[in-house]
Amino acid sequence: MWPETFFMKKYYIKIIRFGLRIHSIFHFVEFITAVYEEAYITSSIAFIAMVIELSASFLIPKEHIHIKPIISEVHEECEK
Repeated sequence: MWPETFFMKKYYIKIIRFGLRIHSIFHFVEFITAVYEEAYITSSIAFIAMVIELSASFLIPKEHIHIKPIISEVHEECEK
């Protein structure tokens, strides 16, 4: 594996996790604003989006992933 590929993969996942958490903060602000405005459908959508993004940021796998259109392959190490 090329050194720049390892570097990119290592920090790219950290950046994605950080970005998801920051984006979920924006959804939290949107949720609070929607509750204040009594827009309950909007607030519920913002809350669900916030929970999904926070969950995704903590559940991003540390395994090797082959992205495919329907079902991705996830395993510890690449056998190819």
